[in-house]
Amino acid sequence: MDKAELKRIIAAHDWLWAQWWPALLTLSPQQARQAVGGSFPSLSATTAHMVWAEAAWLERLRGRAPMPAPAHPADLEGLYGLWQQIAAERQDWLEHADPDARITYTYSGGTATNTVAEIVLHFISHAHFHRGQLASQMRLLGLQPPSVHLIGFFRL
Repeated sequence: MDKAELKRIIAAHDWLWAQWWPALLTLSPQQARQAVGGSFPSLSATTAHMVWAEAAWLERLRGRAPMPAPAHPADLEGLYGLWQQIAAERQDWLEHADPDARITYTYSGGTATNTVAEIVLHFISHAHFHRGQLASQMRLLGLQPPSVHLIGFFRL
């Protein structure tokens, strides 16, 4: 993957988030925290996991150890603010990123080395997986999730 493609795939990822945030931010606190099942019990907990995972991967890409996620995640508005900060910092990082650079980092399973491109593909895939769970959680609450897909960005 060259740098232009790396930028494009991250832009697509950020575009997907931009389609989801309006739906997430319209949830009442009760809807956001209601336990409905999944890898994480609620829309709020799933979103918190997604945002904190992106924060962790950005830190790893910068060669730093990630901060642990807080025990009590912020509300959705707070998570949105954090995500905006992560996305802006990621754009700054991206200007100097080399897709082929190898990054050694620690994670819960030990130490690993991957290219920047592989790490970016991983955190994007991770977000897609959990966006599917967000959609299911919204449906379980009787709500209609956004109907957006990666191909939608590429059709723009």
